[in-house]
Amino acid sequence: MIKENGSIVVVGGGTAGMIAALAAARNGCRVTVIEKNGFAGGVATFGIPFLAFLDGRGRRVVGGIPQELIDRLVAIDASPGHVGGVHWSLEGQDTQFFLTPYDPEAYKTVILQMAREAGVSFLLHTFFTDVKQNQDGLITHICYVNKSGEDSIPASVVIDATGDADVVRKAGYPYRIGSNTGEMQNASGIFILGGVDAEQAIHAMQSGIAIKGWDHWHTRIVVSDLVEGESGISHFAGIMHPFADDRGYAFTAVSWRKGLYSFNISRTTGINGCRHKDLVRAELSERQNMYEIFQGMKQHVPGFSHSYMVATSPVVGIRESANIIGTYILERDDVIQCREHDDNVARGCYPIDIHDPDGGNTKFAFLKDGASYGIPYRCLVPLQSKNVIVAGRCLSASHEAHGSTRIMATAMATGQAAGTAAAIALANQQPFSSPDFNWAGLRQLLRQQGAILDQRDVVVDEKSP
Repeated sequence: MIKENGSIVVVGGGTAGMIAALAAARNGCRVTVIEKNGFAGGVATFGIPFLAFLDGRGRRVVGGIPQELIDRLVAIDASPGHVGGVHWSLEGQDTQFFLTPYDPEAYKTVILQMAREAGVSFLLHTFFTDVKQNQDGLITHICYVNKSGEDSIPASVVIDATGDADVVRKAGYPYRIGSNTGEMQNASGIFILGGVDAEQAIHAMQSGIAIKGWDHWHTRIVVSDLVEGESGISHFAGIMHPFADDRGYAFTAVSWRKGLYSFNISRTTGINGCRHKDLVRAELSERQNMYEIFQGMKQHVPGFSHSYMVATSPVVGIRESANIIGTYILERDDVIQCREHDDNVARGCYPIDIHDPDGGNTKFAFLKDGASYGIPYRCLVPLQSKNVIVAGRCLSASHEAHGSTRIMATAMATGQAAGTAAAIALANQQPFSSPDFNWAGLRQLLRQQGAILDQRDVVVDEKSP
């Protein structure tokens, strides 16, 4: 354990932020999480699956605390674990597809249980507003507002897990938004339906009735164990036509319990998650879009006539906004060519997955030989930063590389790296950007705590299909 000699503030208690908080607390640090919602877990509470625990060959590339989370969910019958193994292909490339479904309500509880066990403190219902910096540019306090008013909390080390690089931007460190032309992936809401007859929907897809794309998407139909000992279709995807006209919507459907499916289908374009007015427009648009599509599915799509709305995501999902400019920028070829780095602190393996900024179909680019790539420590360290490190989708990556690094299992892996690095920085009183930062020691500690860092660490998962 690392001796406590200060405090770490994690801004954003989402998918990456919670893992970062756990990592720092388990390494002996006093940790406080600032979270705008009344619950923790972020996008993972929406009901969409974890992707990228396993690469295209069925080998697990994310371990440590994220895998412990899955094991805990499996133990309480809230997840079937890693499932899949079906093949999908693009432009002659062939790889296997895996996913990890789970009950989002159980996840909310389990992630908080883990945090309480580790001694993590929370400021829920609390919005980050600003930073206080000394004359050397070191952040000394994180400012926030909640029902009790405006206040601030001292911070020796800060982890920016906001997804939108909010802390980095307030501190004045370099960042970019979107592609070279400023385009960003579209935003989506997620809704969960009960009473779905997935088998009937698959038959309709095979016949080309209301669901198109059998020749391409049928390879991603996953039949597996669900929770509570049942078996069924845990994943299917295609192009759905829920209305009487020709409008088609690319979708994915994921189940963890018989008849219950989460749908990623609606979208709103031109949304910058760093701008309040855009977020308002996205929320208004997606609430309408989700319900209209659901009503259309009930009327026009086989398998959904008896379906009913169970839940919608608490907020709209933002796929892309601000990314830091780090001491290294992960590029498209780093991902596609599965490159390694001396300072790997996490791994990613999902294909580059870009939801068209103009609202068209999703564009994929597969990784070489279905393998995985390294994410270097340098991608978590903002230029000019002394005591700020990032976790999750705002890490230093190009627009194209971000299409892979934004995936939740990868975000959680970077969370464990950031939290552990924060503990080392605190213990050594050393800036993250120092050329003498002990990233070799960081890698050693991450390995000891179950993280998977390099290609040689990747193992066939005995629990996978």
